[in-house]
Amino acid sequence: MKRIIWSFAMAMLIGFNTAAFSYELVDHPRIFITKADLPGLAQRSKGVLKGEYAKIKAVADSVLKTGVVKTDSRFRPPIGLICSGICYLVERELGGNAVPYAGTIKMYWGDGAVLALDGDGYFGYNGMLYDWIYDALTPSERRTYADSLGKWLRFYTDTPEITLKWGGWWYNQTWGPAHLNTPNTRDGITPKLFVALALAGADSKNEADARTFLDSWAKRVPAECIPAFDEMGGVWSESMGHGGYGPIIVIPWAFEAWRTATGEDLFARCAPTSYLPQMTRWAAFLTVPFADHTAWIDDNRASKLNDLAQVAPILGARYRDPVDNWISDQDWAEGWNRVPWNRFLSYDPTVKSESPKAEKYPPAYLFTGAGHIYMRSAWDDPNGTWAFFGAGPKFEGHSRDDEGHFLIAKKGWLAMRVGGGGHNDDDYYEGGALAFNIVTIYNKDEQYRRVVAPEQGGVNNENDGGMMRLVYSSHERDDRATMVAYRNNDQYTYAAADLSLGYSKDKASEVTRQFLYLRGKREFFIIFDRIQTTSEKFPRHWFLHLPGEPAVSGAETALVPGHVLSYNGNSATWLSDPAGERGVLSSGKSRAFLTSLLPSGVKITKRGGEGYDFWGHPDEATAQYNHVSRASRQPPIVPWRLEEQSPGKGLRDYFLNVIEIGDENDSKASEASLVEREGFAGARLDAAGTPVEVLFSREGALTARVKIGAGAESVIEPGIQEQ
Repeated sequence: MKRIIWSFAMAMLIGFNTAAFSYELVDHPRIFITKADLPGLAQRSKGVLKGEYAKIKAVADSVLKTGVVKTDSRFRPPIGLICSGICYLVERELGGNAVPYAGTIKMYWGDGAVLALDGDGYFGYNGMLYDWIYDALTPSERRTYADSLGKWLRFYTDTPEITLKWGGWWYNQTWGPAHLNTPNTRDGITPKLFVALALAGADSKNEADARTFLDSWAKRVPAECIPAFDEMGGVWSESMGHGGYGPIIVIPWAFEAWRTATGEDLFARCAPTSYLPQMTRWAAFLTVPFADHTAWIDDNRASKLNDLAQVAPILGARYRDPVDNWISDQDWAEGWNRVPWNRFLSYDPTVKSESPKAEKYPPAYLFTGAGHIYMRSAWDDPNGTWAFFGAGPKFEGHSRDDEGHFLIAKKGWLAMRVGGGGHNDDDYYEGGALAFNIVTIYNKDEQYRRVVAPEQGGVNNENDGGMMRLVYSSHERDDRATMVAYRNNDQYTYAAADLSLGYSKDKASEVTRQFLYLRGKREFFIIFDRIQTTSEKFPRHWFLHLPGEPAVSGAETALVPGHVLSYNGNSATWLSDPAGERGVLSSGKSRAFLTSLLPSGVKITKRGGEGYDFWGHPDEATAQYNHVSRASRQPPIVPWRLEEQSPGKGLRDYFLNVIEIGDENDSKASEASLVEREGFAGARLDAAGTPVEVLFSREGALTARVKIGAGAESVIEPGIQEQ
């Protein structure tokens, strides 16, 4: 097969680097499919992928009859054109009349004006289509269309190179969204790569720009991007929300397009715990059992795995991953995957298809880059228990100030973040940390980073007592928490995190959280927090956000009747709730019981209901109002929170809370009592007749001791269990 070969000595460009790189481009088509692949693709269109091709051809045939109707949305890909391009390749290989399918695309492109910089903007897809129908274009058409398309290589960056002009490898807009056009696109690496791969060798006036961009990819992606992905790990730095808007889809697309065009498999260059190899595992663990949707973490949306399904065939083929093929095999009735063009081009039927349970996924997993731990009682059980605990660095601007945050679900949500489905600055108390289940330490003199009033066009980060404000502070890594211990077995999942870097040193020298999930007939979550403040005058609160109104023990004092009530008891109970989640698969509800064992003399306040569901910190005078924004009333609906306030005597403080998960008809919690001995504090529990003792070190290393029934006591020292 004819190849275009480029080799460049990088020593001329980088004096200290004497290495050289080279890559070879195959003839067109080269994006996702090559000439060598076409016979097999045509065969599968009549065989194992017959159904997929039938759907693609039905769309293409419809376009032949009616013509291409320009979409009225900038966020919807040109499916009719994509299907026409695929049918051109397949029907030509089958010996049929393929010319009309290419003609549909050329008719839409016309004189090429629609492809220009100010055209409809689907430059990534148009580049892919140009590659696919290259042989159907006359030399004049090739030059005309390439001259228009090539202008996109300088979009935003003003130079046909990867510049990371405004955001690094961990930023979604660096790669561009899955609609491969201009909204939320900066460097736009993926759509530009498609254009450069398509135009290279097309003898257009943009030939040099295409080569320059490909050189930039060949130089920077292996040397910089892959190490950055190795560092970040399997959890996209900006959550599933911003990940689903592009990187979950377009990064595998880019790596696959480079592989098919050059034969260089960059998937294989990634470490086993890197982003691409672990993306599927992350999505699976992130999915909550009761609704089969990804969890509401950060500012993401709850969604099924239809985003991942668009690239699961690629990942399944590259990593021989049965779970990817299992995801691809599902009947996706929503999203773009209703027309399975990705699956048709990339699916490898020789890879077996297995669910996470069949693949023996463990009940918990630590994603080391992000410091995210996901845990559950079982796989493939809609009534199962699921939880999240996270502590790690900020990799990107959108990363939230939420270290130490946790979520719990069983037959609906039991512990959540604050409600609202909007953007960082639209909701969540104007970009603060109070939206999460964390400890706050309130220093009235603490100044947060962004202080421009909204009426002046800015964001006023009120004092919420939480972590230092790092969201949007940079596109660089900022270390703010460390997961120092992780253990998982059939009986429990344990984690310990040092959160001290996240809090201002002016108010605290130590903030840690230890988190234990105890499985069994009765399930428990035990959360132990150590706080060392710089002044005993700083109030300390422990926050827990709930989707339903809790009942709290002790004498009640109504501060705002029906909305803000204070109690002198130390326990609470509430029912699970889907929080606006659709498609609930579980049956009935679960009930949670909270018991506060430390500090002694804790005061519990419940706050919420309409008008009080987005309230500021109780100690901040300027925040005593409801922080409602445009998307506050969108799911998740989380209208209540519990505030545990410590008496705050001395510089050192401890919060020890036990959350028991039971059935909705349970009337009381199991017995839970405080145990203090030998420099440790913890809880003694009656777990359905089995005595359990869990102890945490009060000073020094984050050590835990766990004794279940008559078994030997396990001493858990800092360290990460091999997975």
